[in-house]
Amino acid sequence: MLRNFIAIHFGLLGDLAGVLGAIGAVIVFAGVLIARFDRVPLEDAIYFAFITAFTVGFGDVAPKSRGARIVSVVLAFVGLILVGIFVGVAVHALDAALKNVTPDL
Repeated sequence: MLRNFIAIHFGLLGDLAGVLGAIGAVIVFAGVLIARFDRVPLEDAIYFAFITAFTVGFGDVAPKSRGARIVSVVLAFVGLILVGIFVGVAVHALDAALKNVTPDL
């Protein structure tokens, strides 16, 4: 069952590669905007963007300007969509894997 789940899960993620790539590009673009608004190093801003988008939020970096805060809020919503996609794919893969398993009685 686990092998079947993994195959289905990564197959579905492969089908969504374009969408996931576009979301990744949006995250990087948001990081570039935050770097410009707050005048911080680009790598720090992109780090912050990915941490925010993946809904982790360590709190070690925070936006300071109004523009960076607005971009951060939009980024948080993009992150919710991203997490929703991963959860939806996992649930669908688990459902499909469980339907293909015949229990031994």
